[in-house]
Amino acid sequence: MPSRAWTRLTNPGPEELEKIAKRLDLHPLVIDDLLAGRQQPKAESFDGQLYLSIWDIDRGDEGTTMTDTDLALILTADELVLVQRGDTAEFRDLDALLEGPGAVSVDSPLAAAHRVLDAVVRDFVELGAAVEKDLDNLETEVFDSRVREDYRRIYRLRQRIGQIDRASSGLAEALRQSGDHIARLTEQQPHLRPYFAHLANDARGVSELTSTEHESLDALVSSHQSNVGTRQNKDMRTISAFAALLAIPTVIAGIYGMNFKNLPLVRWEYGWLVTGIAIVVIDVIAFTLFRRRGWLGEHADADE
Repeated sequence: MPSRAWTRLTNPGPEELEKIAKRLDLHPLVIDDLLAGRQQPKAESFDGQLYLSIWDIDRGDEGTTMTDTDLALILTADELVLVQRGDTAEFRDLDALLEGPGAVSVDSPLAAAHRVLDAVVRDFVELGAAVEKDLDNLETEVFDSRVREDYRRIYRLRQRIGQIDRASSGLAEALRQSGDHIARLTEQQPHLRPYFAHLANDARGVSELTSTEHESLDALVSSHQSNVGTRQNKDMRTISAFAALLAIPTVIAGIYGMNFKNLPLVRWEYGWLVTGIAIVVIDVIAFTLFRRRGWLGEHADADE
């Protein structure tokens, strides 16, 4: 066994992987996957070797979440090989994680694998809880007619939930597939068995949570689109009401602008005054009716 229970590789090339393959007698399919680039989360067993491929996460600024880095775990009886691929600036510091204190002492490759997987799952659990809080706040905004929700925030959250959902569901499935292999390994270290069972339950729980959050956000997007349609209808009603108010004096002025004889009030000295008053009265009546129906003024939200 090496001086420590794990070996970490970052963006390894063919030569580096070939050395590891010869030293640990790795299956060629594992090397092919590592050389091919990004793989979907999965678990495979080859002659007593467990190969886990998962998507690690990087929490960026302004609440963004990236899953662009890959983390592969190759677990043998004597060693754990950790392979990180992607942007090195987004890599998790696995050496610090494994050398630091924890609930499980890193005294074997299996314990080291648990420490890494537990850190990844905990991050997903925390992200799922944070997204749930953001989702609650967004639901309050969408269903409050006094608030005009930010559509960019909605679609940023939708993208974030989608990334977490795909990564966490893949991780949960990979842990489920590796359950039998891990059960055999824990026969020699039975104290790790409840830790791995707890890990699998947490991964399954956050996967189910993010899937539910995805469905809830889809409903919110539909509500947001309905709100947009309602506001557009309201604007169109308001524009139509103002157009009608302007049309009343325009129509009356158009009639009196015709060269017909014997138009009412044309030969009367105060005919223009009566006509002007009539225009104002008709407009006031129309304005009152529009306002009562919620097409104008402060009562425009009464029907929403």
